[in-house]
Amino acid sequence: MANPSTPKRESPVRNLFLLAALWLPLGFFLWFKVATVLVYPLARLSEALLKLSLGDGFERIFQNVYLLEIDTLIPLDDLVNGQLAYLAWDINPMIYGYGIPLIFGLVMATPLTAWQRLRQLTLGYAVMMLVQAWGVFWEVHKDLHYSFTSVASLAPEASPFTINLAALCYQMGYLILPAVIPIACWILMNRNFLESIVGLGKKPASK
Repeated sequence: MANPSTPKRESPVRNLFLLAALWLPLGFFLWFKVATVLVYPLARLSEALLKLSLGDGFERIFQNVYLLEIDTLIPLDDLVNGQLAYLAWDINPMIYGYGIPLIFGLVMATPLTAWQRLRQLTLGYAVMMLVQAWGVFWEVHKDLHYSFTSVASLAPEASPFTINLAALCYQMGYLILPAVIPIACWILMNRNFLESIVGLGKKPASK
């Protein structure tokens, strides 16, 4: 029987995640503070992908702070002020990017050198930008099928993807990828460290 007076050993994994949780508020604050800068490369990547998929039906993406205005060349069914108008709407890419402050908290809680930390934060942001681009891309195609048929009957025809595929990929980008990818990315970047604290590997030499 264990001696009740023996101090209980603290779990290093538990302490790591508690420290990461303490870093999270700062991560969210910085994420919103520099959102305009972080969204800019995402806007350009999403614009390139939408041009490839929509062809002549797409015009551009206009960035308004962190919102993305999707400007198309799909005509509305009714004239606006007696003139032909085209379909345009806003998308919020931030709903796909909450993994950025999550990666920030995890990386800041991990014992790393300054260079290792910067490298992991940069890689984590790049991975999450791809996740956000997936979300924006499929939200556009989902909206074309579901949201605008009453004002732009040609909207569904602009998407080269089926309605079921667009809905499935949108759900993945909204519900699964933003939550799973940042943790998986952090685990892959710190596999040796994690193995060492759970006793599955040798403690990595300091760099």
